[in-house]
Amino acid sequence: MSEPSSLPFDPTVQRSTHRISTVIATTAETEDLLRAEGETPVELLRLGRLASFYRDAAGQLPRVLGLRDLDPATLAFRRGAATGAVVRAGRLWLFDVQAGPIVAVLSLDIDCEPRTLIPFLEDLYYDDVAVGESTLAGCASEVLTGAGVAVRSGGEPLGLTAQRHQMVFTSVVLDEDTVQRLVYRADLDWRPNYSSIQYPAELNRRPTSAAAVGAYVCVLAAQQDYIENCALLSVVQVVGAIRQVRQIRLATFDTLVRVRELAAGRTTLTAAERRTELARLHEAMAEHELRLTFGVEAACEIGILIPALRIESFHRQLVASTGLRDNLATVSGMLTRAASVLAAEEASQAAGDAQRAEGRRLRYGVVVGLLSVVAVPVGIILAFFGGNYRQVDEDRSMFDWAHYHGVYLAVGALLLASAAVFLALYWHDRRQLRRTVGTRAGGG
Repeated sequence: MSEPSSLPFDPTVQRSTHRISTVIATTAETEDLLRAEGETPVELLRLGRLASFYRDAAGQLPRVLGLRDLDPATLAFRRGAATGAVVRAGRLWLFDVQAGPIVAVLSLDIDCEPRTLIPFLEDLYYDDVAVGESTLAGCASEVLTGAGVAVRSGGEPLGLTAQRHQMVFTSVVLDEDTVQRLVYRADLDWRPNYSSIQYPAELNRRPTSAAAVGAYVCVLAAQQDYIENCALLSVVQVVGAIRQVRQIRLATFDTLVRVRELAAGRTTLTAAERRTELARLHEAMAEHELRLTFGVEAACEIGILIPALRIESFHRQLVASTGLRDNLATVSGMLTRAASVLAAEEASQAAGDAQRAEGRRLRYGVVVGLLSVVAVPVGIILAFFGGNYRQVDEDRSMFDWAHYHGVYLAVGALLLASAAVFLALYWHDRRQLRRTVGTRAGGG
C-alpha cells in the first residue's frame, strides 16, 4: 500500500507496528456463480511488478466488493483488552471469489511485542471482538449493503463461518520459537520435531526475510509490501475454496440421503413425483461439480496465472498446510459415488416406467380383444335368432330362459373366460412389477 520505491527493487516493509489480518468466509454469495463482482485488487492494493498478472487474470482471482476504515477506539476485545497493546489502525475488507462465498478480511495494526499478538489472534479467531455497538458480522453486513452488490437471497443475514485463516505481518525476522507461538496461538514451549509448521522455500531464501505457514495461521516477516498483499489474496482465495469444499460435502451427503429415501419411498410417491425429484437432484449434482471445478480445483494452483516463485511457493504451501487438496479428493470421490447412485436410481425409474408402459399396452390389447370377444357372442346370438333354424321357435321370445338357456350359458361361459384371462394377465403384470421394484429397492 506504500508508494513505489526509486530503488531497482522494492525494500521490505518498515512498519513500526505488527499487522494481523483475519480472513473469514461468510455465508453470503453473489448471484453470478462464475464471475467475481467488484473492483480488481490492483486498484486498491499495491501489487508491484506483479500487478499486470493480477490485472490479466482479474476474472479468476479475488475482487474487492467494499472496504471500511475502522476507528480503533470503537474496537473492543475480550482477551486483548488485558494487554498493554495499542491498536493503531483497522480496516474491514469484503472480497468476492469465483464460484465461492464473499470473504471478509479484518486487518489491524497493533503496537506491541510480537507475543502480545496472541490474545488478539484468539479474539479474532473466535469472534470475541466488537465494532462499536455492532458485531463483526454486523459490520461486514453493513459494508456489503453499502456496496450495493446483488447477493443470493437466502433469507438469512450475512454470517461468519468457521472457515478462516489468520496472517501476521511484521517488519522484523522473528526467532523460530516466537513464530511457533504465533502460529499455534499459544504462548507455550514446543518440541520442533512434532510441529506441522511449513516454511515456503522461496520466501525463506533470503536471510533478511522469513515466512511460516500453519493450518490456521501464517507469519510473514520482513517481506516486501506487494508480496504481503499477494499472499493475502492467496489466503482469500484458499479460504473461499475451503468453504466451498465444506458446503459441497454437506450437500452431496444430503443428496445421497435423498436418493436413498426415494428408493425406499417407491410405494408412497407417484412416478411423476419421483422423476421430478430425480431431475432436481441431477441438476444439483451438476452445480456441485461446477463449483468444485471452478471454485476449488482452480484455487489449488496459482502459478499459471501469477508466474512468480515466491507467490507460487507460498500458495502451494498454504494449500498443503490447510489440507485443501486432500479434502478436494475426498469430496470428489463422494460426488462420483453419489452420481453413480443417482444414475442407478434414474435407470431403475426408467426401467419401471418402461415396464408400466408395457403393462398398459398389454392391458389395452386385452381390452380390445375382450370387446371383440363380447361382440362375437352377441353376433352369434343375433345370427342364431335371426336365422331360419329348427331350434328357433317363432312363438317363443328370445329371452325365454327355460327354452334357450343352453345358448345363453355358452355365451356367458365365453364372456367369463375372457374376463378371467384379462384379470389373470393384470394380476401377473402387477405381481411382476412389485417383485421387480422390491428387488431394486432391497438391492439399492
